[in-house]
Amino acid sequence: MIPVNYAFAFFGLLFASIFDIKTREIPDWLNYSLIGFGFGTSIILSITNLNYWIFVYSLLGFLAGLIISLVFYYTGQWGGGDAKMMMALGALIGLDFHSGFPIFVVLLLNIFIIGAIYGAIWSVFLALKHRKQFKKSFKEIIREKNILIIRKTILIIVVLLLLFLFITPTSMKPFIIGIAAFIFFAFYFYIYSKAVEKSAMEKYIPLEKLTEGDWVLETIYINGKKIYSPSNEGIDKKEIKKLLELKKHHKKSKIKIKEGIPFLPSFFIAFIVTLLLGNWVLWVI
Repeated sequence: MIPVNYAFAFFGLLFASIFDIKTREIPDWLNYSLIGFGFGTSIILSITNLNYWIFVYSLLGFLAGLIISLVFYYTGQWGGGDAKMMMALGALIGLDFHSGFPIFVVLLLNIFIIGAIYGAIWSVFLALKHRKQFKKSFKEIIREKNILIIRKTILIIVVLLLLFLFITPTSMKPFIIGIAAFIFFAFYFYIYSKAVEKSAMEKYIPLEKLTEGDWVLETIYINGKKIYSPSNEGIDKKEIKKLLELKKHHKKSKIKIKEGIPFLPSFFIAFIVTLLLGNWVLWVI
């Protein structure tokens, strides 16, 4: 990684985290500036050192960040700002296979590990903060007809697995218990997650406050024609413009959205961990 890019990445992630916590948005100018810094420094050093690989590493890092971003963006795990920041980190850090295990891959591993812990802690915080609504939502979801069917099916599977223990060799019993526990807790974790979303992350906002990438939860019709339906990619500028026309005609003033978790702080924490621990993967391989 180019030394000066450590500073660009550090302060970029710091400011992005502040924006994300306060507004749930990361400004495009910040992400695009970091991408520009990443490519700019690599081009300058490639020319001054007569080594084109410096720029190639930056480009490979950007492309790796792009691929990862597209996967997480189109599966609804990250917003557009998170995705662009990942591309920026790729351009700044680069993907250098010539110096051993790439530090950018180490950062990715740290982001996934810390992100999972961070997301779990944040969801618990939301559940406690909105505990009355959370309890109500949990009960409503667990009593839905399709959920009841799945719940009964899982209960039958778990009971059968536990009964199977009586005829299973001792060496296989921990494996069977593990499967049963995983199925049981995975189901209730799903219910928990949906209850957190419904009780603490869904809200109505004025149409004029819609921003690109917001996850709108309503299907909107005008004169029987569908103009918007929810998607993992979030709403875009053209769709926002169409929806703002509704307010002009006094047909709609607010819309229901799902507010995501401010995820950029986990990027920032993971970056600091990477700086402190370095290439920890080399310790275990």
